[in-house]
Parts: sequence; C-alpha cells; structure tokens
Amino acid sequence: MNPVVHVLRRMGGRATTLLPFSLAIGLVFQDIAAAARPLVWPLAVLLLALTLARTDWPRLAILIRRPGLAIVLALLNLLAVPLIVWPIWQALGLWPGLIAALCLSAMAPGIISAATTAGYLRLDSSLALLLTLFTNLFVPFTLPPLALWLLGLDLKISAVDLSLRLAVTVVLGLLGALAIRRFLGPRLTESGTTLDGLSVAVLMVFAIPLMDGVVARGVAEPLKVAGFVGGAFAGMLLCNLVMTLVSLPFLDRLTALTAGYCSGGRHNALLMAVLPVTADPDIFLFIAAVQFPIYLIPTLLEPLYRRLLPR
Repeated sequence: MNPVVHVLRRMGGRATTLLPFSLAIGLVFQDIAAAARPLVWPLAVLLLALTLARTDWPRLAILIRRPGLAIVLALLNLLAVPLIVWPIWQALGLWPGLIAALCLSAMAPGIISAATTAGYLRLDSSLALLLTLFTNLFVPFTLPPLALWLLGLDLKISAVDLSLRLAVTVVLGLLGALAIRRFLGPRLTESGTTLDGLSVAVLMVFAIPLMDGVVARGVAEPLKVAGFVGGAFAGMLLCNLVMTLVSLPFLDRLTALTAGYCSGGRHNALLMAVLPVTADPDIFLFIAAVQFPIYLIPTLLEPLYRRLLPR
C-alpha cells in the first residue's frame, strides 16, 4: 500500500485526537497561523468538496424526492432563528462585537459533520444531512440581506459581494465533489477512508489560521476572550433550544430534536473564508472561540439525547 494512503487512512479514524492538536499548533505558533490566513478560503472550498464527494448520493436522491420538510426547517434555521436570538443578545448588553458575531453565527449554514454526529446521538442522520446541504445551498441568499439590511450589521462588504462570495464557495465545492467522484469512479467506495483522512488533514490545516491573533487578544483582554468562549457555548445551545421549541409543537420529538441540533451546529469558519479582513476583529475572535463548543457540545449533549430518545 502507498505510504501516503496508509497514513491518510489512519488519520481518518483519529479526527477527535488530531483536530484539537491542530488548534494547539495555531495557538502556540502564531506566526504560522498568520501566514496560513490566505489559505482559509481555498481550504473551505476543498473541505466542502471532499465532504460532498463522500456523501451517499443515491441515498440523498431518495431523500430529495420529498424535500418539503427539510426545506422549511432549513429556512427556519437561516431566517427565523437569528431573528429570535438577536433581541435576546441585545437585551443582555454584551459587547457589540460579540452580539454581531452571535447573530452571524445564527445565520451561518449547518456544519457538514452534523449528519455524522447526529447518528451517534440517536438523532435522524438522514434529516440532518438534508438540512445541512439545504442550508449551505440557501445561505448565499439569506445571510447577506438579513445581516446587512435587516439587522444592520456592518461587515465592511456589500450584500451583493457577500452573496457572490458565498455562492462561489458553494458552487466550487459542488464542482470539486463532482470532479472527485468522476475521477475515482467505481473506486469511490474503497477510497472512502482515504478521503476521510484527507478531510482530516485539510481540517487540521484549516484550523490553524482560525487561531490567528487569539493569543495576543488573550493576553491583552483575557476576560473578553473568556467571555467570547462562554458566548460561543451559549450561542450554540440557544440556537439549538430555540429551533427545538419552535418545531416541537408541530413535529415528533425525534425530528424536532434533530432540527434543533442542526441549528446549534453552524459552519462559522465559512464566514472567515468570505468576510474581508477589514471586518470587525471581534467576529474573527468569535470564530476562533466557537471551535471549542463545536468539539465539546456533542459529547455534553449525548446523555440528554439518550434520555430523551431511548432505543
């Protein structure tokens, strides 16, 4: 076996160990984190392409035949949830940068890994997959007008430019996935673990620039950085709770909890890839801070879901 393929296959099964390590690299070696900053956008495209290439497309085709519920839940996630949580954060009198970041986070699309972790938590992984894909497809049309026109967030970029950046990212990711699947052809299934390992490698590099400037901010403003980490945990949990409570009167418990879980897990790093470097530095600080709950919250919520959703 090719040694590179062997290493990638081993990496694919050690994501939970390797990804926090890459965050540590970015924190310890701030010069490397700063130098890697220009890689954020191409890595975001590559990561989306690898994830979509690994998606079970025949299964997805079956799900898309009845997409109504997933479309409604995706739009609720992208539009209703941020409008509900925005006045809550405003009323708490938090730092303006943290409020802006929390609202942007609530507008971001679902994180791709939600479908995998949803199955582990006894949630509906099929619905989670469809929700995640729909939110990533819709976000170029929902986030810019909601952020710039309705909430008045100054992102140092026009709604049209932001929409185009998001749309280009999603379209290139989809085209990359098609190219990967066409190149591998019948070898796609046997190459699955290799692609998983490559995704982990890309995530490791991707995580490093997210830590750019965090140490300096931590030294200068330790309470603020701690507040942003706490706000990141609160933001994910509040979006989860809001979407669950909105859905529960109309849907069964499993579907409502799945919709809530997908609402809590957002692809915040995509914002770093498409926002200009002149945007509020607090937004980028939040994107770094939110990586901690992204890794920890599934584990923290597992006992609750196992209690609410017995086998």
